[in-house]
Amino acid sequence: MDKRTDRKHRLKNCIKWNLHSNIGCLLVSVLTAAAFSMEMDIVSDELISQITNAQSHTAQLMYRLIYSVKLQGISSVLFVLFCFVLYQYSASLGKLKKEEKILGVLMALTCLFGRAFYQYNSTAVLVSGFVQMAKTAVMFTGMLFFFPHFVKAVRQYVPRHFRFQGGFDMVSPTVYRRVVWGILLAVWTIHLIAYFPGMFMGDTEDIVYMAYNYRTGLVDTVNLISEDVLVVDHHSVLYTILLGFFVKFGRLVFHSENTGIFLYTVCQMLFTAWVLAYALYKLKGYGVGKWFRTAILVFFCLFPWIPRYAIMATKDTLFADFMMLYLLLVIDIAEHSTEQGSGIKTQQLVGMIVYAVLIFLLRKNGLYMVILSLPFLLMMNKKWSKSIIIALVCIFAVKFVYTNVLLPAAKIPDGSVSAALSIPLQQTSRYLKYYGDEVTEQERAAIDAVAKCDALPQVYWPDRSDWAKASWRKDATGEDIKNYFIVWAKMLAKHPLTYVAATANNYYAYFYPVVTDLYDFERASDGGIASANAEGYFAFKASDSPISMSCRELLRLVDAALMNIPFVNLLCTSAIYIWLLILSWTQSLVNRDRKLLMAVIPMLMLMLTILSGPCNGNIYHRFTYPVAMCMPVIAAYGIRDAKQDETEGVETVDREV
Repeated sequence: MDKRTDRKHRLKNCIKWNLHSNIGCLLVSVLTAAAFSMEMDIVSDELISQITNAQSHTAQLMYRLIYSVKLQGISSVLFVLFCFVLYQYSASLGKLKKEEKILGVLMALTCLFGRAFYQYNSTAVLVSGFVQMAKTAVMFTGMLFFFPHFVKAVRQYVPRHFRFQGGFDMVSPTVYRRVVWGILLAVWTIHLIAYFPGMFMGDTEDIVYMAYNYRTGLVDTVNLISEDVLVVDHHSVLYTILLGFFVKFGRLVFHSENTGIFLYTVCQMLFTAWVLAYALYKLKGYGVGKWFRTAILVFFCLFPWIPRYAIMATKDTLFADFMMLYLLLVIDIAEHSTEQGSGIKTQQLVGMIVYAVLIFLLRKNGLYMVILSLPFLLMMNKKWSKSIIIALVCIFAVKFVYTNVLLPAAKIPDGSVSAALSIPLQQTSRYLKYYGDEVTEQERAAIDAVAKCDALPQVYWPDRSDWAKASWRKDATGEDIKNYFIVWAKMLAKHPLTYVAATANNYYAYFYPVVTDLYDFERASDGGIASANAEGYFAFKASDSPISMSCRELLRLVDAALMNIPFVNLLCTSAIYIWLLILSWTQSLVNRDRKLLMAVIPMLMLMLTILSGPCNGNIYHRFTYPVAMCMPVIAAYGIRDAKQDETEGVETVDREV
């Protein structure tokens, strides 16, 4: 049976009328819609008493379940129809596979618990009485039906039906790359005009101040080596030097720090656009169809995270750029792993070391991503062990020299140790908030030796541990930290679920889709400029010209559409990119695609470091930004076509490099 006949056969089975299966499928679809529409709020006794005088527990339960379902008219009808088609299509593909069941269960769990944390900062509402437990069972059952079949349909449908030939492309890969670069710059220029001279964020003020050796709040978190040096290695010293150079250059040559920031923004935008154009160029060579590449190009053009980080004065943009280059280099190495006598070329080895060093110099967690993922390359070719060892030795050597030689010589202290303790401090903060009366004076003293014990319950913010970290005492000794963790362990034994809740509450939005507020970019930028000017050292100014204001209004309209159009607004969540990473990972394992796995592993390591950070995915999207930028490229590589026409093959691309 050829592919066309097989497709027609499956479609026929999908739509064939069978009274029993269609009615069952419709009932399951209604249950799914009810599960997703059910509110977690406790239905009040007053409401039920106004409706019925029934005293039966069963009747009371049914009434409460029914009045917990809040259907949304035509939206609910469309969702029922969507589920009906989804279940029919999934059934036509055969039984669920093991990995689809596992992913489906994980999605259902994160959706249920994530929603509880999002609405109530707790999962207690799920088990507060028999009625609530019954509602939880209904919701979980509906989600258990939906997610495994959804995963199955996506994994089967996308590779089979999204290979049509539409989309933007050019015969010459080099010309294609240049045109893509021009398209990105043309669209991003609207953002640059709107937010001239460039966008600021919360850390920009500290970075610019440190570039001039002005005092910042960071000096109060560490013990300075010299009172004359107010730079702290909390933010990247390399990035501080880079951004400071442009600001100083603007002041020196143009007598304007605004011009300096603008010049930096233009250079960063040019480089970021080149990196993304290069990524699409490489995908073309790897055999990724032009439809997928066009979709990714549209995403890079229109999804606000990408162009706004491209014009933002933050280390996260360059970090993501070098992440992308590092991943593409890893894919290149993996692509040639099967060639006879192939090894990691000297040029590739040097590039890997340079990218790795720049990655961890821009953000400290980049070091763990690199060193934990590099050894996995041996899965491709064990003969690469010498090259991998050389790379690791060089990376560790640079790290050692930077930390133990260069920083002390420049009298720059390392950042506060509290950055590495955000999770336990957040757990302690929640514990003190809810069980503070159970803490002994001795335990309080142990906590107070490392953090302000009285402040911890007051500053507890479920979605963000920054305030718990801010209570850290910079003079805490190693012995103090040891005693603190002894107390921390005792509290864990008493109320383990409190620790679990504190952690989950701080990270649920990385797995449960919560739409981020795109207007925060503008508010944070305007606030960052005001903060940088507050001490009178600088005179940064956002453009208020008519053309800038018009561009801002246009972009606000786009933001409003992206945040409010159903399904499209999933792009504005951190969770969609994390799940795309997880799906790509499972795909590489199921299909035994070691090349894809080599690209996915560094992203998994980065995700683990993100989950040790201070902020939830709906609060601070800068941690998710590198994942959001890189994952469309990695996912597209996972569905590459090995039989792509030779004019678009890897050999052609490599020849034109």
